[in-house]
Amino acid sequence: MYKDFVKKKIVILLIIFVFSVKIVLAQQDEDEIDFGSPGEQKIEIDDSCNLSSDQELLKLLNFPLKKFDPNPQGDSEIGSAEMSPQDVKQNTIRFYNEQLNEVNMVKLKIETFVSLGGDTLSSLINRSSKISLKHPEKCEFFSLYGDQIIGSYEMAFERILKLYASAVNKKNNIAQEFVRTQLTPSKMSVDDAIKALYDDYGYQQNVIESLLPEDVRVLFFGENQLLNIADVAESKLLAFSLLGGEILGNNNEELFVFAPESKKGLLGSNETIIFTSTGKLYEVPLLNIPLALNVMRSLGFNAKIIILNHIYIDEKSYCKVGEAGMWYHFNGDQKQMGCDFLSNTVRSIKKKTLELSEDYELFKESIDRVLSFVNK
Repeated sequence: MYKDFVKKKIVILLIIFVFSVKIVLAQQDEDEIDFGSPGEQKIEIDDSCNLSSDQELLKLLNFPLKKFDPNPQGDSEIGSAEMSPQDVKQNTIRFYNEQLNEVNMVKLKIETFVSLGGDTLSSLINRSSKISLKHPEKCEFFSLYGDQIIGSYEMAFERILKLYASAVNKKNNIAQEFVRTQLTPSKMSVDDAIKALYDDYGYQQNVIESLLPEDVRVLFFGENQLLNIADVAESKLLAFSLLGGEILGNNNEELFVFAPESKKGLLGSNETIIFTSTGKLYEVPLLNIPLALNVMRSLGFNAKIIILNHIYIDEKSYCKVGEAGMWYHFNGDQKQMGCDFLSNTVRSIKKKTLELSEDYELFKESIDRVLSFVNK
């Protein structure tokens, strides 16, 4: 009898012990649970720079969506107000977003996005909540909200031009507006800025024209706003300035443009000489001097022009503008029509003989500055 009582007591104690352990473990599990607000979703953030495959993009584009109806036929409420265009837009975005809750994010290169147009672009915009666009130079992603790319970004100017050219050619207005209003060019060196003036054929005229605001086009190119192909390079640099681009280093860099008083009788190539306060000399082809000077000044350069009608070559020879604005080359008693303005001016700069030009008194301050920078 006593033994039976002891056995029952031991069994009861074991049951109590096991039950207590379960309660403690359950309490520990509850303590480890994160609390959140009602309806709050825990979002997993992917910090990798991996891009989605073409198949993943196609899967998203082919995901069926119910269309948003701002005025459903079943709505018979008396006095119900019609939604404004902005309300329709916002509710449409939310309506599509709700249908895509279980769909995976798709990461695209920004280059891919700007190359899209037509129905493909419209389909992508409807699924904007599941699209991330990768910065072309950084592990950084742009977010889409409807037809709006969120945020402002910086990138190399050449990259901006390539993106914009692709957007123009594909008639992607969303990408065009993004480039015009939300991208700022990275700072450019003095050397890169001047070398940008060399390339008139890198981009189509219509691409550069559309990147410039209308009032700027009227100011620089007249009422017809037509951009000459020879002015594309200068206009690219103008676009760089208007987008907020800046020059690296000292913004008080001095530039000196050498131009002939007349173009009659010029021999050789038609480059324009630009000399900088760093002692570098550039020969820029087909330069629109007034436009180039305005652009350079807008970028903070102290740009000046030196107009020559006389070039000292040596003790016996020189070039000079004569009758009817014609250039002549004088060598002793001989007079010959025509002058190689470019070569002779470059030689005069390098040999520091500019002060022997008859134009020295008129441009004394600028010429003295040039001579002080030669062989710097």
